[in-house]
Amino acid sequence: MTSDVDLQTFRDALCRLEEALRDRAAEPGNTYLRDAVILRFTLTFEAAASVLARYLQFVAAVRDPNRMSPRRRLREAADLGLIAECSDWLRHMENRDRVSHAYLESMAIMVAKGAPPFAADARALLSAMERGIADGG
Repeated sequence: MTSDVDLQTFRDALCRLEEALRDRAAEPGNTYLRDAVILRFTLTFEAAASVLARYLQFVAAVRDPNRMSPRRRLREAADLGLIAECSDWLRHMENRDRVSHAYLESMAIMVAKGAPPFAADARALLSAMERGIADGG
């Protein structure tokens, strides 16, 4: 049932990420803003992953998406046309995994650099899921 798929948390997290990215663009050397981007990237990725699993189950009628690996869920989303490039999302997932090492300057820079492309991909995923829900699956 599409009523079991609430996109609001994902939508809100993405808006907050986009806000942090705009602030960081105005002050690219500000490490505090870089860290805010990293945190909001992580929150948005997690919200996207969570709602994607629910979408696959309740809208796309995919059997047991919560038992799938995250990589398999991304492949399923690509097969359904929800995401354009699975490889891009796998790269975003790798960046999310790097966040635990973001205390290293090189990791923090890498993750923050990947946040703008992620935001664009997340916006496209959100739009695809909104269309899918509006169409009834």
